[in-house]
Amino acid sequence: MDRQSPGIQRCVGHKRVHTVWRRRRAPGPQLVAVATAVAMAIAAVVAFVGPRAGVPSAPASGPPVAMVAPEGLAAGAGLPTPMILGYYDGGGVGSAGFADLVAERARLTGIVPDWYEIWSQGQVTGTPDPGVMAYARAQGLWTFALVQQNADPAVFRTLLGVPANARRGEENLLRIVEQGGFDGVNLDFEGIAASDRTAFTRFVQALAALFHAHGYYVTLSVPAETSDQPGNAWTGAYDYRDLGRAADLVMPMAYDDHYAGGPAGPVAPTGWVAAVARFAARAIGPSKVVLGLPGYGYDWGGASVAAPLSFGQAVALDNAFARGRAGSHFAYDTGGVVHQVYFDDAQSFEAQSQVAVEFDLRGIVLWRLGIEDPQIWQLLIQ
Repeated sequence: MDRQSPGIQRCVGHKRVHTVWRRRRAPGPQLVAVATAVAMAIAAVVAFVGPRAGVPSAPASGPPVAMVAPEGLAAGAGLPTPMILGYYDGGGVGSAGFADLVAERARLTGIVPDWYEIWSQGQVTGTPDPGVMAYARAQGLWTFALVQQNADPAVFRTLLGVPANARRGEENLLRIVEQGGFDGVNLDFEGIAASDRTAFTRFVQALAALFHAHGYYVTLSVPAETSDQPGNAWTGAYDYRDLGRAADLVMPMAYDDHYAGGPAGPVAPTGWVAAVARFAARAIGPSKVVLGLPGYGYDWGGASVAAPLSFGQAVALDNAFARGRAGSHFAYDTGGVVHQVYFDDAQSFEAQSQVAVEFDLRGIVLWRLGIEDPQIWQLLIQ
């Protein structure tokens, strides 16, 4: 998020979003039943291990087969239009995130599972959930392994600035994609110093060349920007134009305009989301932009940092204390402390999604499955 520039307040028409996309394959009911049974069986014997829990390994029966394009694919080739993606940060089979995946599988074109981290020497740690992957593959969903790091700019300086570390990181990223049966990778590198802008771009360019040679995709989750500010401490490292030329998809995270450590306000006001989409479309090209949208909120009050809330938690707070919210904002008082709650619901999602339609973007990606207003899915037509 660009925390130094005010959002451009431009209203977007409040219209129903009609989204149609092609599925790469339509599995029959027998295949779905078999895949679900396999996923449940795996889950019964393999305990779910969250991210940061060790080196990934393929299932004993061999890695799933990723649906990849031919070797030497051009950037963005073979991807469907439009795309409806969901970040997957839930547990394994039986979790709220998995239940959401199953319930909305017909409306999704893919998932971005948050299971991995990358470190300064190029190590990649984390463990995929085989049950979730088995189900996603059987449903014909695209899968992009999210690899994140937001610990310290020094981690990126060592990773990106030392050629041997960068190369090791690129090879390890390819390894987890091949072993895990993913279609590609999603880099969520947050907190890179502005001075490492060129080094990050160079890393993505080299990674894209390596992945494309093997038939895999490179996608990026990047902080939201409304203009290019190379000196900005939060967004300066992300050269939308050059990153967009190398990567297959770029996902501006159009949320946290008001964030946990700042003053209270809407997480993703529509005018600001429109400004983010406008800049991304111009800098990258709309066909490569998948707009990140929120399914959560914050409770500001009584602490220096706001508490994150799912949609369900926000509604429960309103029912318990406020009982009179106007839209997706309400205030309540507990113990003499006034709290301000802002969150995203189906109404705000409808307006935000219309922004993606208006700018003819490739699609949208929700942060994250399992915490959103379930009514948002009724706005998306298969």
